[in-house]
Amino acid sequence: MKCYRCGYLIQGKALFCPNCGIKLSEGQAGSRIRSPEPFAEMEETERGGCGLSLAVLGIAVIVMLAILGLGVAAYYYGIQDRAAREQAAAQDHYVKGVAHLERDEYELAIAELEVALQLKPNDPQALEALTRARQQLEARPTATPVLEIETKAAYLEELHAAYAAEDWQRVYDYADRLLALDPSYKRGEVDMILFEAFYRTGLQFVEQDRMKEAIRLFDRALALQPDNVQVARAKHLATLHITAMGYWGADWAKTVETLRELYRLAPEYKNVRDDLRRALISYGDVLSQSAKPCEAADQYTQALQFGGDTDLQAKYAQAQTQCLQGPVPPTSGMQTPGVPVLQRPSGIFVGRVVEQTGISDTKMFIRGKVLDKNGRGVVGVQVKIQAWDWSALAITDGNGQFAFDGLANPVTYRLSLVTLPSQPVDAPGQWGKITWVNFEQVP
Repeated sequence: MKCYRCGYLIQGKALFCPNCGIKLSEGQAGSRIRSPEPFAEMEETERGGCGLSLAVLGIAVIVMLAILGLGVAAYYYGIQDRAAREQAAAQDHYVKGVAHLERDEYELAIAELEVALQLKPNDPQALEALTRARQQLEARPTATPVLEIETKAAYLEELHAAYAAEDWQRVYDYADRLLALDPSYKRGEVDMILFEAFYRTGLQFVEQDRMKEAIRLFDRALALQPDNVQVARAKHLATLHITAMGYWGADWAKTVETLRELYRLAPEYKNVRDDLRRALISYGDVLSQSAKPCEAADQYTQALQFGGDTDLQAKYAQAQTQCLQGPVPPTSGMQTPGVPVLQRPSGIFVGRVVEQTGISDTKMFIRGKVLDKNGRGVVGVQVKIQAWDWSALAITDGNGQFAFDGLANPVTYRLSLVTLPSQPVDAPGQWGKITWVNFEQVP
């Protein structure tokens, strides 16, 4: 038989091949002739697998080469595209440089041509144009007295044009150029224009709440005209405003004091009216929290002079009630001139209808006074009017007067004092009538 591996001819029976040493199966060991087909099939299988691997490897190599080829192509064309863009940019800067050169704008021409040469080094056209621009710049004559005079006149003309257009930034620019060229040239005209520019720009900054910048510009205007009352006033008002805002939230007494001065000088200045009212309320809140109800009521009373709402009236009523329930402490020294200090009246206030007077048939009012035992009006008293489930409040003014105008229902209203001991009174509401009611103090 033959060995199925190496094909060696074996004589007789054997368990192992004498040539290659492989173990022979029992069937093979007992048979003298063995078909070589298994070995042949294995060889065919190995040859087929090897062929498939080579094919796959070949395809992979081809794909890799294709990818590399595409990458190289993309890189090549990318370089070409970038080079083309740089060439186009270089040409664009070259054209601009030549245009500047033809207009005798040598500095601009040089700048453009240098960029063109950075993008396209050694370009003969750009080099020639750059050389010519540099030569022309070096050969340009220095300013003559005639040229300097013409330049100053041109700057002054531009300065006047900017002033007429109220273009203050252009005014500053041309004034700086003119003063740098000749500080004494037409100095009176220049200073007049600059003064107006400083003042007008300062007013604009005030409107924009840029107070520090406004004050700085007012100072520059005053440096040109130290005795100008208008600018000095504008600076003072701006200084008061910025000072009050600096105290805001940190020292309400100083805030109120400063805003009160600003309101006295210029009642319509920015939001001073509303700012003072809010500061008075905030100061009253601080005093109320510090167990100073009478002083708090004083601040609330002053705030009510600028307009009241339900919340402010409630704060005032509470502070006034607390003030009347105990001894009055010394005032804070913040009392407004002409506004009486709140004091606790003794006794009770009795209400009575005094008279009725005629008015338009389409209106009805209830008005009156709160009077002490000497017949003087009591300021800051809260008066309540009610009918059914409706009610409203009024605060007596510096003369002790109160008013409920524009009533809509002709019914009987009950009036009483919220912050003082009182005996209520019923007052009729009638169309075309003012019903006058007084609350008078009795021992």
